[in-house]
Amino acid sequence: MSIEERLERIEALLSIGVKEVLNVREAAAMLGISADRVRRLVAERELPHYRNGADRITFLRSELTSWCLATRIPTQAETESMAATYVALHKHKHK
Repeated sequence: MSIEERLERIEALLSIGVKEVLNVREAAAMLGISADRVRRLVAERELPHYRNGADRITFLRSELTSWCLATRIPTQAETESMAATYVALHKHKHK
């Protein structure tokens, strides 16, 4: 990646920080994926988005953040705690 490309990426990321409505390129930079991948996710209706007219696709930054955090994987300690709670609450059913 050239210095110019890096500077463009940094500028894009800085502008994303202050904008609530993003275009495809900005959404791609925020998500760390290509614009083509963003378009594919839109076509597959996997990514929350808005259409202004036939061609203009926009995204809310907050919805992209929520989308990124949609599937949280619990820690090992959380899993063990849930398992212990389940066993304690359902102990009488196993007899």
